[in-house]
Amino acid sequence: MTFLVDLAIVTVSCLALGLASKYLRQAAIPAYIIAGLIIGQSGFNLISSEASYDFIQWLGKIGVILLMFYIGYEFKFKGIREPKRLFAGYTDFGVNFIVGFALGLLIGLSLIEAFILASAVYISSSAIVISSLIENKRLIYPEAETVVWLMVFEDIILAILLVVLTSIISGSLAMIPVCLAMTLLLIVFLLVLIRRLSNFISPLFERDDEIPILLIFALIFGFSAIAYLLPALLSALALPLGISLRCHISEVIVAFFLGSALSGVKSFRKLFGATISFKNLFLTIFFFSFGMLFPFKFAGLPSIDFVLALLALVILSILGKFASGALIGMRLHGSLETGLRVGAYTTPRGEFSIVLLAVVIGLETGISELLISLVVAYVIILSIIGSGFAKHGDRIGKAIMVGINKLMPPAR
Repeated sequence: MTFLVDLAIVTVSCLALGLASKYLRQAAIPAYIIAGLIIGQSGFNLISSEASYDFIQWLGKIGVILLMFYIGYEFKFKGIREPKRLFAGYTDFGVNFIVGFALGLLIGLSLIEAFILASAVYISSSAIVISSLIENKRLIYPEAETVVWLMVFEDIILAILLVVLTSIISGSLAMIPVCLAMTLLLIVFLLVLIRRLSNFISPLFERDDEIPILLIFALIFGFSAIAYLLPALLSALALPLGISLRCHISEVIVAFFLGSALSGVKSFRKLFGATISFKNLFLTIFFFSFGMLFPFKFAGLPSIDFVLALLALVILSILGKFASGALIGMRLHGSLETGLRVGAYTTPRGEFSIVLLAVVIGLETGISELLISLVVAYVIILSIIGSGFAKHGDRIGKAIMVGINKLMPPAR
């Protein structure tokens, strides 16, 4: 019965704070993390046992896998090589990654921790950004397509960053090519297998019983299990040969490409709505579980130093998005104001920063509490502030342009 009580606490607290965030027209992600902070180890510690903690965390991991499956399904490779789109993606990555990495080194993080911080700083919240464009009727704006493309490009970079990070942390720099090769081989196997079996599985998705949903989750969990077991199997086979293999294949990357593969199966579309419902439920539990298990404190720095580091991170991140947005706007749209709107729309951070940090924590690397504290507080703040920026991006762009024109009047 304790599991039922604990699940009731989780769902009711998420429902209460989720409704409050919707009423206040704020992003729900920080509400779920805060619910976990209040209920979990940093708050009243209302979860009854370690087994319940493990179970809730396990449900949350399903949410991450389903999120990446969803993104893979919706992802479109068309137009990925267009020069202007590549310029936008590279500019967004270059400016914002460098900002996070430089600040990480400045506050005393190690190279790998600064890399993790930079990755979390770079990636915007696709959920908040796209939802804001739709809710505020911004899709008709000329820069909306650019913003959507940036979210797609960030999804690609997220997949690469996860592979690189898990390779470095699980082994060494020398293992990166091996881990990348193992990941690539599994992805190719997955894509070829789904393509070959499409005529067989397509009729199964059209059935009216429980088989279609069972098939979806069998594929998702089956390939996730292969990603988990394959490195251990290859390591065991290589050991008698005197070869030490230490690799990790991220199951979220496999889920991403599984979703992409199934997007070619037409009969799967009608079941996609059911998958989204499961994704929303389990992803909510993921954000709760992250807050629940996280011992929030000023970790490693005096409180004033932590606050200053966090403040610098937030301010520089916002400036970084506006700077990259301005460059993109002038190059793609010939307008600084349009670029400033792009920067405002892409300011929110959220699910992917937390997902990336959770994957790294799951590898049991012993990363510093300072880094974890910074990223969690950073996401909560920028998901709230960023939602406001995304909502009022046009006003912010105009206000900044008025200020610029006052400081530097146009030549007559």
